[in-house]
Amino acid sequence: MDQKPFRQRTIDEFLDDLGSSAPAPGGGAAAGLLGAQACALAEMVCHLTAANKNYADFHDKANEYLSVFNMARSIFLDLMDEDAANFLELMKTLREIRSLPLDERQEKQWDAFKKAISVPQQMAQTMSELLPCFTDLLFHGNKNVISDTVMAAQSAIACIHASIINVKINMKYIDDEFYEHEMKDTFRTWEDAVSAIDAVLTYQVDP
Repeated sequence: MDQKPFRQRTIDEFLDDLGSSAPAPGGGAAAGLLGAQACALAEMVCHLTAANKNYADFHDKANEYLSVFNMARSIFLDLMDEDAANFLELMKTLREIRSLPLDERQEKQWDAFKKAISVPQQMAQTMSELLPCFTDLLFHGNKNVISDTVMAAQSAIACIHASIINVKINMKYIDDEFYEHEMKDTFRTWEDAVSAIDAVLTYQVDP
């Protein structure tokens, strides 16, 4: 795998690595890229809204969101690298603990999987907290680029769904009832956030 941070690679370089037999980048990095793309598209909508006199009442909010989305885009790009590093560390840990006593092996395994979960968890949480900004853009952003606003929101939702899947798959290897209960409550929060913007998207897109 190319050792350059993902943000420094060309699109082809990243996709070549993603499509290779290397263990990372994988689904976690792909989810992070969805998040970064969602934010970048939202930034474009903010620029075109703030520059249009017909949306003067929303200029201040558009500029505020522009800063928020730009910062979030950078966070998602960094999380792509962190996810790949955590997965490689997980694979290394699983190899190293094979000869350990069962109790010690299980504890180290659970800790490693929890660390692997931490990045997709942060992706889903970050994007869930951003969904109200995407929703506000759907209602008040420049209507000339509504298709881009919708695509940004759809990419944001896809980022959350992909991150939830990554969390749930890794949770299968953790036997911790308290942790599982806590995560189920978190899943509901994320899914409720997605349901709220889904309703807005249906209103915006359906004739």
